[in-house]
Amino acid sequence: MAQKTNRVPSLDGVRGLAIGLVLLWHGLFAPLSNLPNHPLAARIIGLGRLSWSGVDLFFVLSGFLIGGILLDAADSKHYFAPFYIRRAHRIVPLYAAVVAFVFLSRYLFRSFAAGWVTNGIPLWQYSGFLQNFWMAKHDSFGSNMLGMTWSLAIEEQFYLTLPLTIRYVSRSRLWWVLGGMIAGAPLLRMLLIHSIPQGAMASYVLMPCRADALGFGLAAALMKRTPNIWGWVLRWRSYLYVALGATFLGVVVLLLSGFTAFTNNVFGLEYSLLGFLYFLLLLSVLISSKFEAVFSVRFLRYMGTIAYGLYLLHPACLVVAHNVAAWIHPAQSGWITMAGSVCGLALATAVAAISWEYLEKPLIKRGHRYKYDGEQAPDRIERITVPDKTR
Repeated sequence: MAQKTNRVPSLDGVRGLAIGLVLLWHGLFAPLSNLPNHPLAARIIGLGRLSWSGVDLFFVLSGFLIGGILLDAADSKHYFAPFYIRRAHRIVPLYAAVVAFVFLSRYLFRSFAAGWVTNGIPLWQYSGFLQNFWMAKHDSFGSNMLGMTWSLAIEEQFYLTLPLTIRYVSRSRLWWVLGGMIAGAPLLRMLLIHSIPQGAMASYVLMPCRADALGFGLAAALMKRTPNIWGWVLRWRSYLYVALGATFLGVVVLLLSGFTAFTNNVFGLEYSLLGFLYFLLLLSVLISSKFEAVFSVRFLRYMGTIAYGLYLLHPACLVVAHNVAAWIHPAQSGWITMAGSVCGLALATAVAAISWEYLEKPLIKRGHRYKYDGEQAPDRIERITVPDKTR
């Protein structure tokens, strides 16, 4: 039977950090990387190489939150229907609206936007959340406005198997499944990188290749619900903070060596290190009052609240803003690029806030009419049970 659950505000802040990193990468560091021989851009990009990994933090957090919901409801008679109905209310409407806008924009704004919208992926693949397979095959993200949806496809594919696994696999055997996910993903990445020309892209966008980050999140959820293990984590939390610092330094070393999303100098193990870093960060937020306070800052929490809309909407807003900036000031300039990014992100934030208030929040509330057994009407899907912290 599903247990009564309580919201953890700091987890909205963690989600806010994740979307903040994504926005920094797409809005600042990636555009500036296209400016050749620009000394200011080179310095700024050097400081921001870690920001592209915001999506890895999303994977860890998703594994933790969704895995926790399913673990709490595993014995519920009404299990599959509430989960998938809620997920559909949360994911599909805004996603469908964005995809439809991109596909229709060439016809609705033919003379104005035809040169701005590029896309080679068929609509039916977006409809089935299969676009990441096309991307892996063609070594391309396919769209300048929908390229980021590869990560959404990974999560939707993960949701197809996760409920079955948690429902029918015992807790003791679930640890073996998690071990297979965390160990198997880097092995598969290494195999793809060294066996096919599109290996770098395939290892980046295919769900089994990113199962380690999702598995780290699910492991954290299972640890929270295993009293002996969680008690051990609380007793030895000082070592966890040391491990977090050491892992962060390891990531910094990778960044200084030139690591990006597709370099794979360590055969794809870099993604596992990033997943482990964010796993340790998540645990630290759950057990430390200081980490909790940092991630409970109102701005971060609000960014986390509207993160889904921001993630889907910011590429289109950035494309529009950058093209308008280029039309106004054709000469390529780092300052014009940054100005376009600031305007694009401001527009995305405003539209995402409206989307949250008038589309997403009402639909989430509607989806939660479908309850697990014994559930007492939570108002958000991202809820977990968290006992009092040891201060």
